[in-house]
Amino acid sequence: MDLKDSVDRHSLRGLVAGLPPTDARERESIATFLTAFDALEQPFDEHASPIHVTGSAIITGDAGVVLHLHKRLSIWLQPGGHIDPGETPWQAAVREVREETGLEVDTGPDSHRLVHVDVHPGPRGHTHLDLRYHFTSDGAAPAPAAGESQEVRWFGWAEAIGLAEPGLEGVLREMQPGRPVLRRATVADAPACAHVYFRSKAFALPEVPEPHSESEVANWMAETAIPTMDVWVADLDGVVVGQMMLAPGWLHHLYLDPAWTRRGLGDEFLTLLAERQSGRMELWAFQSNHRGRRFYERHGFVAVEFTDGAANEEQWPDVRYVRHV
Repeated sequence: MDLKDSVDRHSLRGLVAGLPPTDARERESIATFLTAFDALEQPFDEHASPIHVTGSAIITGDAGVVLHLHKRLSIWLQPGGHIDPGETPWQAAVREVREETGLEVDTGPDSHRLVHVDVHPGPRGHTHLDLRYHFTSDGAAPAPAAGESQEVRWFGWAEAIGLAEPGLEGVLREMQPGRPVLRRATVADAPACAHVYFRSKAFALPEVPEPHSESEVANWMAETAIPTMDVWVADLDGVVVGQMMLAPGWLHHLYLDPAWTRRGLGDEFLTLLAERQSGRMELWAFQSNHRGRRFYERHGFVAVEFTDGAANEEQWPDVRYVRHV
């Protein structure tokens, strides 16, 4: 997914169109990027239109992730900015890294790849179509140039993900190294479980209404679900990336962070289910959750009842599955 020495609009568009979104935010950003990009005569020139392409860098290394505190926005972000004349987006990202962090990154022929797209408001009424490239660095201490934010440092993955604003969180979750461990949930996990629940539903089931706020779901998990059910989470070095709730004979609320779908984590949860309970198991799924339904059917669940959703909080058509073991 490299963009080398020149900007070929067709090739760049293909890279963006082919990028698998890490969450609902990026899926929307990719669609918005493509529509705006096609309409721009000079998409890389910040002076030609208030809507333009920018380049930024996700810098990782043994020390974690580099973020800097934006001087105007007061939020921790990856380095990046506008594209100067004659630059490719990835070259602009490298320049911004040097200016905003003082770090040198690997710029070999296979060093950079497009990993994320985000569309967001910029200063002066601009809209940034931000292309984000991955670079590695050796973990040296940042030394930003004078006039740049001096608040720049390496963060561990869990801390970086916790600080990240919504447009950055998904790609950090997708890139976090390691493999999650399944463990029993504690009440302290409730906010993280609620967050995964909302990220998962926004990505997989955007059409299904959500009657509760994230804080309401977190409170329910802390006060009811975790104390009274057999609740498990997938924990990757302090970051919750999945959850499953069990009651006698029932599987409830199996949700994975969208950055961890299609990576075998759901299969691990179902293996755990078989270890925790035997015999007849039931679950409800929304009828429009086609990917989830295929997953359950692959694991031996059979649809036995379809309803119009009048009995669930979302008022959305659902289906009851049963598995006999």
